[in-house]
Amino acid sequence: LPSQAQDAGALWGKSGCASCHGNLAAGDGDPAYPAGPSLRRARLDRAQLIETIACGRPGTEMPVNLKGAYTEVACYGLPLGPKPAEVKGEGAMTAEEVNALADFLIANVLGKTRITRDNCAAFNAGNRNAPECQQF
Repeated sequence: LPSQAQDAGALWGKSGCASCHGNLAAGDGDPAYPAGPSLRRARLDRAQLIETIACGRPGTEMPVNLKGAYTEVACYGLPLGPKPAEVKGEGAMTAEEVNALADFLIANVLGKTRITRDNCAAFNAGNRNAPECQQF
């Protein structure tokens, strides 16, 4: 559904994903942001992507995004308990939001190294004429 895709594109922005991975998930290399990897070149299956979004990546800048990760929802095969100290963030997303974001990334980002205007529009509520999409 377009509304779900638009919501997931907005979720990308409001959740701070762009702060590390860039506005279009290409790991833009903008010196103003930490150097997050390009998700366009990531080789994760859906389950790995969901676990990474939900649980973060211990020992990296990738934060927890799922409410209750580690304490209510198991992560990386660990028993339920306190979030490990080497995991950043607190998590504000619901499981539905994590799934929607993963599906959005699978549909619009993973394996799509060439950004098109339509691809850019997916991050901008379907607006092909958004300022950041003019270059495509």
